[in-house]
Order: sequence, then structure tokens, then C-alpha cells
Amino acid sequence: MRYFSMAALTVMGLMMSGCSSDDNFLGDDAQGVSKGNVVTLTTTVGLDEGSESKGTNRALDVDFTEKKATKTFAAGEKMALVYKNTSGTTVKVESDALAEGDIVTGGKSATFTFTLTDPKRSENVTYIYPAAMAKADGTVNYDALASQNGTLATLSSGLDLATYTGAWTDGTSLPAATLDNQLAILALTLKNSTGTSTITSGLTQVTLSDGTNTYTVTPTSSTFGTDVIYVAIRPVTAALSYTATDGTTNYTKTATSREYAASGFYNLGLRMAVPVPSFTVEVKDEVAKKVLFAPGNLQATNNTANSTSGWTWSFAAHQYDYIDNATANTAVGNNVVTTAGTVDLFGWVGNTSSLAAYGINNNKTPADYGDDTSNTLKSDWGVAANAVSLGGYSNWRTLTSAEWTYVFNSRSASTVNGTSNARYAKATVADKAGIILFPDTYTHPSGVTAPASINTANAAFTVNNYDATAWGKMESAGAVFLPAAGYRFGTSVSGVGSYGNYWSSTPHSSSAASALFVYFGASSVLPADDSSRNTGRSVRLVRQVE
Repeated sequence: MRYFSMAALTVMGLMMSGCSSDDNFLGDDAQGVSKGNVVTLTTTVGLDEGSESKGTNRALDVDFTEKKATKTFAAGEKMALVYKNTSGTTVKVESDALAEGDIVTGGKSATFTFTLTDPKRSENVTYIYPAAMAKADGTVNYDALASQNGTLATLSSGLDLATYTGAWTDGTSLPAATLDNQLAILALTLKNSTGTSTITSGLTQVTLSDGTNTYTVTPTSSTFGTDVIYVAIRPVTAALSYTATDGTTNYTKTATSREYAASGFYNLGLRMAVPVPSFTVEVKDEVAKKVLFAPGNLQATNNTANSTSGWTWSFAAHQYDYIDNATANTAVGNNVVTTAGTVDLFGWVGNTSSLAAYGINNNKTPADYGDDTSNTLKSDWGVAANAVSLGGYSNWRTLTSAEWTYVFNSRSASTVNGTSNARYAKATVADKAGIILFPDTYTHPSGVTAPASINTANAAFTVNNYDATAWGKMESAGAVFLPAAGYRFGTSVSGVGSYGNYWSSTPHSSSAASALFVYFGASSVLPADDSSRNTGRSVRLVRQVE
């Protein structure tokens, strides 16, 4: 049995001025008119897009000059029909391919021809247009949206889904109906973070996510070759997140939450940021807290010997720098330096108000470093450092012990040299032993030897050896280096090059004389070790990601 039906698509459109976030829907659709076995459906889509050049003929024709987009049928397209036969079995068939003569009214109407076998006329039928969006079992193939190529021609002919389900009541003619659009279509123009240049045409991949569905757009050539890419998505109210790359630079963007409605046509201009590689230190209620590490260990300097005033704060010039046994580091006594200079090994102190609160003394009695097991204000060396701006920022702080532990043991991180969730690796950088921390998202620079023994606590520091030049490339990719600067007890510095000791802001839960710190040596990594507060240890501050 052969049945004939004419159909066109009803689509609502989005009118926008430039890249405004205000959405104005424009469109008018006519009701289907039944004439015997022929059903005629028409539609118009409007779009105020600006002065971009007019697109070529396609199933969804965007006319930027006339500021409208019209959904039309094109030769070669097919529509799927899902029905039940008299045995109660669901059957999916595809129409004959449209010929030029099947398309009328300027492409707004078309005659589709189906061949049905033993149909049960009292059951509902479903139209799925285009046929490529129908699975063999008669359900919609939403999986097809996961991979797209960003071109309007491919989207409109193969992905721009419209459906109808209704009763077949008269026993002969296929039901008259208006096809309802099921997807939202995004027209994306991606710019750099300042909005001064468009980067869309140079990208090699763009990925969108609504938190549940992910859409990856990959061009068919080395570049998109156009300033606008088109993506079909399922309707959703969400803050869409975008990632993009040109093969060298990665970009990100999370848009403000809004509705993307079925039949909506959205013209979006997005400023994409180049993300600064960061470290997740906590995930609470599915929200990640991220930080950036300071560019070097914390230092305190006093240019006047035997003075209790005039201290200034700074970061080491390089991540691998430390004071070692320099005179000032071992000549601190009762809040003064007997020789003017710089200190970078600090004792842990609780609730006191003098410079001893920042560990700038060499007293050997833990009680001199505070006896409060709950107060952590003064042990957060950022309190001292925030007296001045460091690196242009004033929100530095010390990680808690739980945060340090999360950095080393729990983060979801990138795969590096075949190791998934690569978090750290022992290394020697510029002839200084220490440990490298890899940010959550990390791409190891080309031309630099890939790190080995990743996440291996008992690796030797010499397993990875980088000179200052190679390290500079890794640092630019977001890697952090904590040198093994040893520790100080009184005026004696020990373990330089053998042990790394980095304070947290967390006191010991039961011992007023102890606090928690990170320890790493040649045979172990302990993110939550504990020791007496009077020992001088390194401090590496962090700040929250803006």
C-alpha cells in the first residue's frame, strides 16, 4: 500500500541584536491544510543576525542580509514513518528521497511517499524528520547529536529534528499534522577573552555540555573556515559549559543559566577564556573549590639587624629557590635577626600577636609557638603576607591539612605519560630536589622529556631531571614545584635537598605542641604528617581561583 503526504516544518526563531543576551522569538506558522491524501504544512523562521554574509542554499537557509532563517525541504531528504502492522509489531519505514518536483511553495512544502506493509490503521503513527534521526526500532536517534561538524548544511539536512505523533483515524489518508521541532539550534561566534578578535575559524574542536548531554563539534578540515558554527542540542535550562581548542591553546567558558527551548534559534557571541591551570582542593555538594599556587616559597626579610620592625614579605624568585643555610635563616632569635636578611623556614604558631605568631624565631620550646589547638588564624601565613600585596593579589592563604591531602591523593587530574589522575612526581629541577604537582588539567609540553614514576611515593628525586629551561615550559603549562628545602630546629638547618616540609594551617587534633604538615623524602610522601610547632618549615601559599 502506498500513501502520500505533504509536510513542512514549523520552527520558532530567535531574534537577537548583535550578541545581546536578550532573546526575542520571531516567527509565524500556518496550520496544516488537509486536501484528500495530501497534507500541506508551512513555516517561517526569522533571525536578526547583523551584517554577516548570506549562507548558501540548504535545508535551513540563514539569510543574514534579510535577517531571517527559513526552514525548507531539499531534494534527497527523507522522512521516517513509524506505525504498527496488523500483527501489532512496530515498523519503521523511510520515505522515498525527495525529488525537485516533490518540493513546492519555495521549499516550504513537500510531498513524501511511503510504502507501508499491512498497516493497522487504528493505531497512532509517528513522523520523524529527517529520517537520519530515527533508529531502526522507531525511536529518536539522539545519539547522532553527540558528534557534529558545525556546518549548517549538515545540521539542517541530517540533525534538525522534528516529529509528530497522532491518530490515523480515517483508515486511508495519512493524518494531517504539523511537525514539532524538538531541538534548539545554536549559532556560535567564539571570541578571545577580550572580545577583540574572533577565534572560531581557527578552532579544531568545540565541546558543549549541559551537565547531562555532551556535544562535540569537530570540523571536517583543519579549521572551521567560518566565523559561525552551528550546533543542535536537546532543549534544556542550564548553564552551558564550553571548551575549545585550536590544537595549541585551550579555551573555556561557562555561560549564564538560561532556557534553550525546542524550536529556538540562538545567536550567541561568547568570550572564551584561556584557563589558568588550577588545583582542586575540595569538592562539596558537587562544587569544586580550586586554587592557584604562589610562584615561590614564602619569604620574610628584615634589612636591619636586631630589629623587631620593618619585616617585608615576598615570594622566592623561582619555584625551586630556597634560602638553605644562609645566615639570616639560622640567625633568628626571639623575633629578631642578629644578621639582617631573609627567612623562609617558619615555626608554626597559634594565637599570639607578635612576630612569633609567624614563626620568626628560633625558640626550641613548642609552647613558645602557641598552645591553642583550635585557633588557626595566625598559623595561616597569608595573614601576614596580606599586609602587603604579593604578585598583585592580596587573598593568599595556607592550605589546610585536608586540602593538602586532597591535592596529593584525591583529585581528578589529567593523564600524563600514560598515568591517569597524574597528581605528583619526584624530580630534580635546576639541580634542586623536590616534588612536582600537576594541575587538574595539564598537557606536558612537547620537546620536554615526559615525567616518569608519577604518583609514586618511593621514587628517587633523580627519576625526573629538568634544567631551568625545560622547567620553564612545564611551569607555563601549570606545573608547580615544591623544593626539598629541609627544616630548621633552633639555628640549625637540616635535610636540605633530602626532605620537603610544608606547613598546613591545621593544628594537631589532640596535641597542643604539634601541627600538621606535608612531608616528602626519597622514600615516602605524607600529606598529613605531624611534628612539633617549633620546627621551622617551608610555606607555599595559595589563592582561590577567581
